[in-house]
Amino acid sequence: MGLSPTLLSRIGIACAIGALSMLPFLPVLNNGFVWDDALNVMENPLVKEIDVPHLKAMFTERHAGHYTPLTWLSIALNHASTEAGSARDYLVTNLILHGLNAALVFLLLMRLLPHRESGLREVWAALGTLLYAVHPLRAESVAWVSERRDVLSLFFLLLCLVFWLRSQRRVPGRNWWYAAALVAFAASLLSKAWGVTFPVILLLLMWRPIRHQCWGRGLVALIPFFALAIACGWAAIWAQSEVAMASLGAHGIDSRIIQALWAPSFYLWQTSVPIALSPLYLLKHDFDPWTWPYLLGAAVTLLITLVLLLRVRRQPGVLVGWLIFLVVLAPVSGLMQSGSQLAADRYTYLAGIVLAYGLAYLGHMFSTRIPISTSSCEWAALALVGFSGWLAFDQTRVWESDLTLWTHAVEIDDGNYVAYFNRATVGYPYHKYAERLADLERAIELDPNYTKAYAARGELLLNMGEADLALPDLERAIASDPLAPQPYVNRGKLRMEKGDENGALSDFHFALQLDAEIFGAYVNRALLYQRNGEHELALKDYESALALDTSRWEPYYNRGLLYKQLQAAELARDDFTRVTVLNPDMLEAWEELVRLDLAEQDYKLATKHVERVLLLLPEDSPKRAAVEELYAQLLISSP
Repeated sequence: MGLSPTLLSRIGIACAIGALSMLPFLPVLNNGFVWDDALNVMENPLVKEIDVPHLKAMFTERHAGHYTPLTWLSIALNHASTEAGSARDYLVTNLILHGLNAALVFLLLMRLLPHRESGLREVWAALGTLLYAVHPLRAESVAWVSERRDVLSLFFLLLCLVFWLRSQRRVPGRNWWYAAALVAFAASLLSKAWGVTFPVILLLLMWRPIRHQCWGRGLVALIPFFALAIACGWAAIWAQSEVAMASLGAHGIDSRIIQALWAPSFYLWQTSVPIALSPLYLLKHDFDPWTWPYLLGAAVTLLITLVLLLRVRRQPGVLVGWLIFLVVLAPVSGLMQSGSQLAADRYTYLAGIVLAYGLAYLGHMFSTRIPISTSSCEWAALALVGFSGWLAFDQTRVWESDLTLWTHAVEIDDGNYVAYFNRATVGYPYHKYAERLADLERAIELDPNYTKAYAARGELLLNMGEADLALPDLERAIASDPLAPQPYVNRGKLRMEKGDENGALSDFHFALQLDAEIFGAYVNRALLYQRNGEHELALKDYESALALDTSRWEPYYNRGLLYKQLQAAELARDDFTRVTVLNPDMLEAWEELVRLDLAEQDYKLATKHVERVLLLLPEDSPKRAAVEELYAQLLISSP
């Protein structure tokens, strides 16, 4: 049986909406990895390969407080076909998934809107969908590689809802729609667990607008959905236990309840007035829920709920929509607080669909009662969508890099000490010592108990050669958080520079006891072993460091020097050559290759390497005259 002309028309409109929904987010093509993409994507061991061991690990292990095996699988597919260091293909996948989601939202709204005798149903469904899909609040989920879990999980969740709604028609021989809905729901939960409340949403939809006639059979059909939700909810809690969740002492019951009541009002406001959007609405250490902004937001949420409850007989569908909005936000509202965010734009990626439906429903209802020409609706849609899309385009560019991201965050909130910390540690280029130091000092000024900022400032001062200034910061960081390994590594480096080799070795040992995957601890301990003639131990530590990260040049260079000392010339050459690939501007590596060339009397290769040395050597370098003379001799000696 072929597709009906009506269905073909809807599919065509859905495809057009999907394509239009991607346009405001095209700046992602120039964006890079940001924030914790390094942790979730570039350094995530689960996505490095697509083979049986890695696939098994994806479905049995947690990483960075998450259990999202299907998201990791999609990232792994990008990783296998993408140039190292480029975020483009990852973000293109996000963009395409967002377009598909927009198309599904349109089909969903067409299914849920009342079937009144009006040609405006398609217009209002398209308008509601586009205002959802091109809203600037969507930028975070589309333009941040780590939030692949948002766009992928919503794709499967929308498929689930479409399939489930089809199954409710109870057409004989079509029970496979129910099975398809169940499979899609499982896939959504395995992409991100925020759909755990979805069975409750289905329960509400059975009341309105479906008006289920056989509640007993309907409830039995929801049991598998609840079972999947409970299982994946448990998996999410298990994954979250890997990272620190806020304790009741740090974030009390009153704070959680008021935050959860404030959140819906906040997202309503951000949807209506999408200005001053931030990547991090900071939950500050001195958070006081009893201040007027939070109490006002909570009061608005309660007032809306009360009014709709009083009008339930006249407008039960509106109450259902509001309850679905609250249910969708419940897992991310603050009741189970984890992380430093008070709220997040990405939390509206699912909840925003409810508001889109509300807009489409109200518009469709009023347009059937108060005649409005089709052209008027089209012009209204064009104006609203165009303005929203322009804001989304601008917001997407905020996510271009860590520097643009965190600069925007501090412009939105000058008191955001985490944003200052992030800009200092991952935003500015490494050599921007003054700018990084200023941001860290601002973070400490805003939060004098910010342990990570002291640790980062100590490391920065150490790299700047200010060992005496670095030590107090490192000591304070260790005293505040004795289980954080990195300050021990940095104090070990400081002790090594001061000649306290026993103290340095003790710090490196302890750091690795706390975390066996600390790259810097292996590299610096290997260097210490190397200095003391413990060559086997040094080589073992270099191997351990390279097992963690093959993109860093330091272990290759240090090991190359060790191989040279051990007269293993070919192994040394391999390591120095690797350094020139990873860090082409490192003069010392090219000089070491020249020395090896001369020792082997390979004058042709030596000439090539000396040319590179001359390119890198400053004009005023004392060594330049000797290198130029060597170059002249090599030109004569080379065949």
